[in-house]
Amino acid sequence: MHITAETAVPAFTGTVPPAVILAAGEGHRLNGVNGGSPKPLTPILGLTLLERAILSCKEVGVLEFYVVIGYHADIMIHYLHVLEQRLSVMIQPVKNPDWREGNGSSALSAAPYISRPFFLLMCDHLFDPTILQLLLTAGKNTTDCLLAVDRHHGRVFELEDATKVQLNGNDITGIGKEKASFDAIDTGLFLCQPSLFGALEVAKSRGQHSLSAGLVELIRSREFRAVTIGERFWFDIDTPKSLSRAKRTMLQSLSKPVEDGFVSRYLNRPVSRRISEILIRTPISPNGISLLSFAVAIVGAVTFCLGGHAWTILAGLVIQLSSIVDGCDGEVARLRFQSSKFGGWFDTILDRYADTSIVAGVSFGYWLAHPHAAVWLGAIFALTGFIMASYVKKEFVIRYQSKPPSGLFGKLIKRDLRIFAIMLGAIVNLPYEIMLLVGLLSHVGIGWVLLKGHRQMR
Repeated sequence: MHITAETAVPAFTGTVPPAVILAAGEGHRLNGVNGGSPKPLTPILGLTLLERAILSCKEVGVLEFYVVIGYHADIMIHYLHVLEQRLSVMIQPVKNPDWREGNGSSALSAAPYISRPFFLLMCDHLFDPTILQLLLTAGKNTTDCLLAVDRHHGRVFELEDATKVQLNGNDITGIGKEKASFDAIDTGLFLCQPSLFGALEVAKSRGQHSLSAGLVELIRSREFRAVTIGERFWFDIDTPKSLSRAKRTMLQSLSKPVEDGFVSRYLNRPVSRRISEILIRTPISPNGISLLSFAVAIVGAVTFCLGGHAWTILAGLVIQLSSIVDGCDGEVARLRFQSSKFGGWFDTILDRYADTSIVAGVSFGYWLAHPHAAVWLGAIFALTGFIMASYVKKEFVIRYQSKPPSGLFGKLIKRDLRIFAIMLGAIVNLPYEIMLLVGLLSHVGIGWVLLKGHRQMR
């Protein structure tokens, strides 16, 4: 549909409330990094701030959006039309001619469109989408307005510019940037009732146009409560420094402490994050990156077949590169909100083909110098361990509906370690022997997982 600021909007029939996103400001402090574009169009890791806000809401099922615009409204309306088509959501632009007066006037501009609970958020805030799920859960049996708050003051960047919150239990008793004493920080994520608009009208009648002024009215009527976000991620983007800090934090958050093996955690991830930062600016899809990693692994496997120590070293380095790139598909998918079950399945299948090719390449290179049938028996032994290690862990999840054991043996049978070990073996000209060793470790690890599963069943 063609959208304009005056388009009539049908009532939302879903169970997830709509979202009002405040995106009217100029953001002049970011002019040096966004080329003078409106603040919502500031790019970070391949997506604009506004697109990230919409996609974060979409993660919890929000499909209806009211985006309040002011600065360069015509540019913003065109951009919202593009986003609506690309993201398959409903986006209603809401013009606020008085956007310079404050974010309270911007929030009040959405009043004609909203008659039910709604999310309220700022376009320049990055956040973990599960925070919205927390608000939904807390809002099931209340008619109060809810604010997600962060009690960890120390991790808040540019604390002096943050909005402080005073609490009595979960009841909010004070809010504002100038609070000398406070208990938490306002994350800018709300689950609101239409009563907010009445509070904003009262504040407006007193000549106060900030959102905080309206929230103070809710505090007076005891209709405002806090929901603590715990360790979840959020970031307020106001300056180039905060933009850079948010980018670093987002890249660091791509690690998977529980799932990553030793090599992935301390070697692969620090490198793959840098590669992903480049790939995120290209059109290549996460599945395309999976194919790229697979192609690199095939090149390494073929190189092993050439024989000679120099070629063997090169082959080892190439398969290690494929292991590093193998982490980029998931990283780019998470950064772009493109994670999918098919993507994970596709990556797993390619990994098994890559493992088979590497074992065949290493074994063929060794067989050229030692032409015995036993070489291929060793190859079958190692390959069976590699493939079964993955299969057994996935079957554990299916049978027991829980993650497989993650102790020392759980780490020793991970793919990152065996590829790294074969690479080291290639450097010392013993890739076949090391492959047999890690194959043996895989079989031992499989036995350990089976033992854990048996004990859990009992």
